[in-house]
Amino acid sequence: MEWVILITWLLIINGALGGQYILNWMGNQERFVGNKPVGVSPGVMTWWREISKFAWAFIAVIVELARGKKAKFLWPGIIALITIIICGFTGVIENIGFFYLPRYYSPHIYAPYVNVYLAFLPFFGKFLFKSAIRKEHWIGISLVVLGLATPYIPRLIGGYQDPKSILDFSGIMWIVIINCCLCSQQVLNNKTVQTCKPGVGPNALVVWREVSKMVFISSALFIIPLVANVMKVHVPEQAPKEKFETRVLAKVTPDKKAFILSNYELSGDNYNLKKDITKETETQIKTVFAATDYDRFFSLFEGNIIPNNWWPILFVVAAGLTGYIYSFGFFKLSKFAAHIWVPYTNVYLALMPFIMMLFGENVTSYQIVGAVITTAGLMVGVSDYTRNKVIEIEKTYKEKND
Repeated sequence: MEWVILITWLLIINGALGGQYILNWMGNQERFVGNKPVGVSPGVMTWWREISKFAWAFIAVIVELARGKKAKFLWPGIIALITIIICGFTGVIENIGFFYLPRYYSPHIYAPYVNVYLAFLPFFGKFLFKSAIRKEHWIGISLVVLGLATPYIPRLIGGYQDPKSILDFSGIMWIVIINCCLCSQQVLNNKTVQTCKPGVGPNALVVWREVSKMVFISSALFIIPLVANVMKVHVPEQAPKEKFETRVLAKVTPDKKAFILSNYELSGDNYNLKKDITKETETQIKTVFAATDYDRFFSLFEGNIIPNNWWPILFVVAAGLTGYIYSFGFFKLSKFAAHIWVPYTNVYLALMPFIMMLFGENVTSYQIVGAVITTAGLMVGVSDYTRNKVIEIEKTYKEKND
């Protein structure tokens, strides 16, 4: 029965995760949001996503209570709550990254890289718990490295490669951040299930997690724009020529372009803000710069909660539903040893290039082969059926503490 549960939930989680990648991407593409500028920052998208996930989880809890579940089973205990709060913090950072990346890259380009940490789990185990590193681990990590390098073969052999088909520095930084966040959440999810009070189900855990995430993202949307105003991030006194032209001038309408150029003058490799501009002009400049994502960190948190274009929010709400489904599934499976199921939550990675081909994206054969090899490596690297079996962590933990 344990294997039936595992396989069923793995199929559901793969569908929900793959669906969320696609929905996040569609919500960040003008052609799917009424052929209008998206106009919604990753931070605001994250806020709406967490509202959506909370709503779905809250409805599920209400149904449980209506069916006779006692309210006391909603309280996970203080230790479990602490892990949920920490998990919520890293979850917010991760979600912002997942709304940033699809704005600039197709999912099949970055998706294989967001779970690289899985291949290193055995090595973390060696360092933290003195566990053995087996041949399966070395095979797995070798396949992952090979798979991640495959899409870059044209560049390595000196051939032409479309810049849009590879990750730039900002994309790589977000990949690193997301890997750290996801790795911490795998550990924290298991610790939450181990330490929560008996009878507390996945729906209650998801609700608490979404409450903490709402606190964090709401605080960020309020505080970070204030910091940006104090630092005058969106009214830079000097801007590098290439960055200024590609991130601002190339994205604005002709009248706004003329307005910006009337207030900035080119000197060498930089554009410099003219002196003695009025407060009104400064406000207008700020509006233009904020809308173009000139500063890619502070722009993550710009914009009103109520957007001008609601189409992206509809995709985000749908992604929130798939997010609730896979979060429920992760808590459901966290009672089992992670090595037996976590690698198989990423089978959708091998299918992503084929799915994006249906959307008309330019998918290369190198990207397809790389995604398949990476997925295989993630599976092999932490698997060994001859020495491991399904272990219910929850029961093991409680038996030790009875």
